[in-house]
Formats: sequence, C-alpha cells, structure tokens
Amino acid sequence: PLDGPQCVSRELADGPRHLAPAPRATSVPFDIETAPLLHRVFHLSPSYFALIGMELPTLEDVVRDLQTLEVDPRRRAFLLFLGQEPVGYLDAKLGYPEAEDATLSLLLIREDHQGRGLGRQALERFAAGLDGVRRLYAVVYGHNPKAKAFFQAQGFRYVKDGGPTLTWYVRPL
Repeated sequence: PLDGPQCVSRELADGPRHLAPAPRATSVPFDIETAPLLHRVFHLSPSYFALIGMELPTLEDVVRDLQTLEVDPRRRAFLLFLGQEPVGYLDAKLGYPEAEDATLSLLLIREDHQGRGLGRQALERFAAGLDGVRRLYAVVYGHNPKAKAFFQAQGFRYVKDGGPTLTWYVRPL
C-alpha cells in the first residue's frame, strides 16, 4: 500500500481549517534524483540541526542516507512539495518496533513553511496509508518542545525517553 510509485503526486489530506485553508501539499518518494532537493530542505532548516547538535548534512551525507534507505525494505521516505518547491521530508520505518507498528523517524518542514498545516497534512496522509498498522510511533530528537507539542496535538502520547536526547510518542491507528 505504501510502495513508492503509489505515493507520487498524491495530495495530502486536508487538516482542520483555521483562519484560512492550509496550502495543499504533495509527496514523492525520496530517491537519488531528489537527493539535491532534500539537501536544500535540510539547508533551509538550520535551526533543527542546531537543536539536535548536528552539522548541516552535505549532499554526500544525503546520498549516503539514501543508500541506507534503499537496502531496508521497511523504510519509507518522502519529499513534501508545495507546488514545485520542496518544503519538507518524512522518514519512517514499517514493522518497527513490532510487526504491527510503524515509526516516524523524522517529519521536517522547512522553517519558512512551518505553522501552515503542512506537517499535519503529511502526518495524516501517511497514517491513512498504513494498512494493517495498529500503532504509529514518533521519535523526537533533542530538546525539541515544538515537536513534542506538535505530536501531542496530533493525538500522540508520551511513551518513554530513549536516552538523554530521544523521546518516544505513540498513537493508535
């Protein structure tokens, strides 16, 4: 159900409306051809990397991550677009930690596009396509109160700390 080609250019689900409708976004599977676009998303999100104590990844780092992703059939990664502009990234692993689970490793929306409902859309669209998955976990790296508040607002509950810089949340599907 979540094989790459099925997700190309699918519109993400509309979220609740606030003052104005959230912009509609699309997602495409992450592959070698989109590595430079993901690199751009990362470089337009420097605060996230500073928050988790990492340097901004190089293009070579992004390509290396892709190579790791390609050898794990349970991994799913998508670039998120608003029109032609890459605005985010979603990285998850199916069947982890248990067979009926999925874990969202990273949901990153570019800093200049945050607060517009794109993260919520991406999360809901991804969750809606998880046939047979009973629980969706989300991992928050570093001291990231905005991410923790985001996941709690989306119905996730705190599960445990996985160390000094890792917090786990879960939501039944």
